[in-house]
Amino acid sequence: MATQPEFEHPKKAFGWAARDPSGVLSTFNFSRRETGEKDVAFKVLYCGICHTDLHMAKNGWGTSTYPLVPGHEIVGVVTLDGIIDTISADHSLLPLIDLLKSHGKLVLVGAPEKPLELPAWPLLVGRKMVAGSGMGGMKETQEMIDFAAKHNVQPDIEVIPMDYVNTAMERVHKSDVKYRFVIDIRNTLKTSP
Repeated sequence: MATQPEFEHPKKAFGWAARDPSGVLSTFNFSRRETGEKDVAFKVLYCGICHTDLHMAKNGWGTSTYPLVPGHEIVGVVTLDGIIDTISADHSLLPLIDLLKSHGKLVLVGAPEKPLELPAWPLLVGRKMVAGSGMGGMKETQEMIDFAAKHNVQPDIEVIPMDYVNTAMERVHKSDVKYRFVIDIRNTLKTSP
């Protein structure tokens, strides 16, 4: 007898899934394969809801496969490698991109006079990212976070519990949300009985 896909792998997992194009989400126990040396494992603490999730849950693009656990805007605890490129002269990005692990990030802080060539294929197959920043590194980032905390500068979000997800999805569908919905995964996702 064949094993159901949600139970064929050794690592137990839990989430909320749509089972059909109605898009209604409900608790879902499933399994994942073991993390390999080129994989990144992370613990999701919060998850945003957007129209992409709505399209995928309701098969709006005709590409959804069920059961489907939506959610790609996540905040969590995560093992990513990165490279900070400080070169302000013309240079090739390909050797740097090739050094990144899967999901790694190349951050450009140098400002060459001429545009740099950015090869797409190595980014796509390795799920790698290239970003830029005109500010400094960790020290300046921490200073910005400290400033925001000191002056009570906060993001405009609506934090919701996991069991509110279907209502939130309907509100996104109706454009009845002023800011971004963010699911409090850490405090409200309960494993199913």
